[in-house]
Amino acid sequence: MPERILVINPNSNTAVTSAMDRVVDPLRFGDGPRIDCTTLAEGPPGIETQRHTDGVVTPLCDLIHREDNATSAFIIACFGDPGLASAIEITDRPVFGICQAGVTTALNYGERYGILTNIDSDVNFGLRYLRMAGIDARLAGIEPIGIPVTGLGDVEPSRKALCEAAVRLKASGAEVLLTGCAGMTPYKADIEAASGLKVIDPIHAAVTLAIGAVCQH
Repeated sequence: MPERILVINPNSNTAVTSAMDRVVDPLRFGDGPRIDCTTLAEGPPGIETQRHTDGVVTPLCDLIHREDNATSAFIIACFGDPGLASAIEITDRPVFGICQAGVTTALNYGERYGILTNIDSDVNFGLRYLRMAGIDARLAGIEPIGIPVTGLGDVEPSRKALCEAAVRLKASGAEVLLTGCAGMTPYKADIEAASGLKVIDPIHAAVTLAIGAVCQH
């Protein structure tokens, strides 16, 4: 079977999936693994609460089960890593959550990392997950921009809010930043210019790790 990496957007927002596809395009190369991006149709438009996270686990695992024989590695492309533990239990393929992949990559660039997120309610949710995953010790902060997932297509307000939040995270001691939503991907260069900090796109980070995993076989 040719190597294939499946990047799953657990929300139903196809514009976010398209943004993911553009992020991973530079990682597609002639003799490398095929990289496909897909949308979980059963998901909410944006995953922004614990209830949203819990609700996508079953359809996400069903999708992984259906695609298992045709896939070499899976990426769960939501920053809360919904269903990661369950997915690992149902497949022998490697499964990467973009939060864990993004944080571990970020720590190669700085001692403390900061996360850009969408809305205020994301903060406690994010802190809870980082503690559960054991990757919170070097967190400088999580900064909401006040714009939900579905609003990130509104370019000027999104760019301004992201850049301002990045500057606040730098003031809090962050040495490297992560975009906490795939919809933030188009603003990476703007955030770096405004903050002077390296910005890690966690989807890019996860797919890079997945390429390394599948190419070991």
